[in-house]
Amino acid sequence: MFSLMANCCNWLKRWREPAKKVTLVMVGLDNAGKTAAVRGIQGESPLDVAPTVGFSKVDLKQGKFEVTIFDLGGGKRIRGIWKNYYSESHGVVFVVDSSDVQRIHETRDTMAEVLRHPRIAGKPVLVLANKQDRCGALAEADIIESLSLEKLVNENKCLCQIEPCSAVLGYGKKVDKSIKSGLNWLLSSIAKDYEAITERVQRDTAEQRALEEQDKQERAERVKRIREERSFGSFYEFQEEDKKEKEKKEQREEGQQGGALDHRSKQEVDGDDDEESERHTPESTDSGPADQAKKKTKKLQLRRKNRVDPLRLEDSTKSPTPPPPPVGWATPKVSRLPKLEPLGDARRSDFYRKPLPPVAIRQRPNSETHDVIS
Repeated sequence: MFSLMANCCNWLKRWREPAKKVTLVMVGLDNAGKTAAVRGIQGESPLDVAPTVGFSKVDLKQGKFEVTIFDLGGGKRIRGIWKNYYSESHGVVFVVDSSDVQRIHETRDTMAEVLRHPRIAGKPVLVLANKQDRCGALAEADIIESLSLEKLVNENKCLCQIEPCSAVLGYGKKVDKSIKSGLNWLLSSIAKDYEAITERVQRDTAEQRALEEQDKQERAERVKRIREERSFGSFYEFQEEDKKEKEKKEQREEGQQGGALDHRSKQEVDGDDDEESERHTPESTDSGPADQAKKKTKKLQLRRKNRVDPLRLEDSTKSPTPPPPPVGWATPKVSRLPKLEPLGDARRSDFYRKPLPPVAIRQRPNSETHDVIS
């Protein structure tokens, strides 16, 4: 009677206890069957599973535990993110492809790297030797020997258990018993030392967050410094370009001023030559308007820098005759074409200025009566 009452009290205590939250990480090489195992535990079909890119999170209730499983991708490029989830994990599930003998050494190196990490060492590890249904799959003892599992476990002080299984044979209540028993062993091992592991998880999580914040600040400072250097560099480049443009502009203005001075000096020299020529040649006081026009045109020609040489009579015979100017309203009468004369005989006919003879009326017969209409 007393034993029955004690059992009832213990059951009530367990029922009132809050569920323990446990986080597990499932790792392994690509194509090892990690996602199939998780879906089998979750109660979904493990067939037609696509490769995991990044990670997938699965929440499930297993007895008195609320389990969160992080299914991490096993590709070489994705394995670098595994260390970001080690601090939150209470335990590790490592899945091995038993049928892939060629990659067993790669599996051993990867497993050693995981167990030697300071945030995993000392935590319980479950090894699932998956794909036992295939031909040529390694047995449990062969996997332990190939992976040097005893040596790795003793070096890193990890509780470990290996379970040969096949994740595709069933799911839900019909899931492989080895997977179910292995998960129960892992949760019970965590429950035995739950408080110490939880305290370690909280400490590791706080340290990782602090490191992430520090990395974020350093990255922000580095980006800020690079932006400032780029902005200052662009500012200095802009100043140098501005200086070069100003120098080019000043050189251009100096060249234009020098050209203008040369032009003015040339004009002054030409003007002095004209004045000297005018002084040497005697000018008559009663010179006509034609002489004044010649002087003006001569000055204009000198200003335009186009000197017009006088015509030579000797070369006029050799040079071809210019074409006649077009006839128009501005053409003088002297240069117009002569009046056209009539071609042929110039005599007038006998009928010139005489009346024309009368028109002769022809008689036409009628079509019906043949009468002549006069």
